[in-house]
Amino acid sequence: MARLRVKIELQRPAAGIEMSKLERLSKTTQQMLRSLGEDLHIPADGTWVAQKFYDQGLGFDAVYETGDVDELQVEQYIHALDHVATVDAAERWAVRGVSPRTLVLSARMAKLADEGETIRVGIYNGQAPAVSWRPLPRSRAESIIEYYEQVVSYRGMLQGLIHSLFKESDPPYFDLRDIASKELVKCYYKPEQYDDVYAALADKRAVVLVSGWIQTRRSDREISKFEVDKIRSVKLVSKSELEKFFGSAPGWTGDLTTEDFIEAVRKRDDGQ
Repeated sequence: MARLRVKIELQRPAAGIEMSKLERLSKTTQQMLRSLGEDLHIPADGTWVAQKFYDQGLGFDAVYETGDVDELQVEQYIHALDHVATVDAAERWAVRGVSPRTLVLSARMAKLADEGETIRVGIYNGQAPAVSWRPLPRSRAESIIEYYEQVVSYRGMLQGLIHSLFKESDPPYFDLRDIASKELVKCYYKPEQYDDVYAALADKRAVVLVSGWIQTRRSDREISKFEVDKIRSVKLVSKSELEKFFGSAPGWTGDLTTEDFIEAVRKRDDGQ
């Protein structure tokens, strides 16, 4: 079993650290390390343990124990962590294979440093004791958080079931149970669109397609507002009708079987 470890340090003029800050630093650091592990499919059963403390503000090794990781996983993790600590605005604060949540957590970790302090991550060079330091400046952290907390708007479409209708609200809206995420999304419509909404409710089992302007945060893609342009219901397809689609386009996957094609698409989406 390979050893996964990184070094965490809070540089400050005085020795020691307030216990309240120690608690916040420990919690946020662990959340960031675990989130990166989830991004890279590191086994979730391991425990991050702090070792080798020293009294230079605060410094320790964060070691991943009890979880089974191999050399390749350690190498991928360290490489990704290095990129998380060095990514900049020119790359739009994006690291391939790493979620916005991990990047925001790394920024929240850096923001725990007060004036005159610096938090930095130490990258071990293989099994050697040498460490390459990656400082996490507070100004950089604020830029990351500002970027990912920003609300962006774009045109899009959802499909799902209308869960509830609030026609007397101002503006009126309905909750749509999104088929993909299973989440409820508030869809605001204009009073003159009420007849279209009513028509979509005629069949309580009907799946509806809703298009319009979507507002969402970059950090989690959670939809905060959906302004409806068009809404229409879709007739349910029976099992026999669905089966007619199979084999209707035999050359669509090329030389691959359907199973091999789906597996190739999944690997592509995972960044492999």
